[in-house]
Order: sequence, then C-alpha cells, then structure tokens
Amino acid sequence: MSSGTEAVALAAYRAMWDDLVVAAQTSDAQHPRLDDHAEGGALQLLRHMMQENKNQGVVTKGRPKFTPVATRAGASSVVIQDCADGSHWLQYGKDGSLKDDVPGGHHRVDATVSKHGDKWLVESLYIGEVGTCAE
Repeated sequence: MSSGTEAVALAAYRAMWDDLVVAAQTSDAQHPRLDDHAEGGALQLLRHMMQENKNQGVVTKGRPKFTPVATRAGASSVVIQDCADGSHWLQYGKDGSLKDDVPGGHHRVDATVSKHGDKWLVESLYIGEVGTCAE
C-alpha cells in the first residue's frame, strides 16, 4: 500500500464530510459542494440524507468527529473504515429546538474512494445506525 495514495484518499473522504456538514446546515440536497468529493452511490446517499432532513423540517448543526483508517489500497482505489462520532452533530427544527432528546453517537462508516482522472472521489458510502461502532 502506498501511504501517499492512502493519504490522498483519506483527505478526499474528510473533504466529503466537510461538504456534507456545510450542506446539512440548510438541508440542501442540491448544495453545490456535495459533488466536489462524492459521486455515484455516495453522492446519491448524501443527497437523499439532505432531502429527508428537508422533508422533516430539520437542519444539522455542529460537527462530527472522524477516525478513518484505510483498510485496503490499490493504485486507484482505497477502502476506508471509520467510526464517526455524531455526538456533537445534531438535528434541530425550524424553531431552533433539538429534533428529539436522542443524543448523537458513534456510527460505523464504510467508504470506497477512487481516482477519477486527477481527482479522488468517494464513490460508495455506508453509514450505520447509532451504536454500530464503539469509541
């Protein structure tokens, strides 16, 4: 495994989350940043998440924490596993109140980041329910 390849893929993965955090502040499924670091199934999932939030009348505030690890790497594709901590990334209603009293938690995340031309993009993404991984 090339540590350079892993580093670039991990950077693209983190950038995808940065893009999602910005879009989630308004629950904008068509936010222009969503496709900056995601494509295919990953992009569809991000847009679906934002549309569902909009349908429910919620926005997400705060910031998740990540501890991604490359579990497999090739010349043009890297598989990443993470345990995302959403404890400080919570949903709020239009009136500014928390959506519910359920705290955020840890979600298992599996992603594949692949090279497309000179760009690395997250192309597959799975985000498990709260409690699917430990701190």
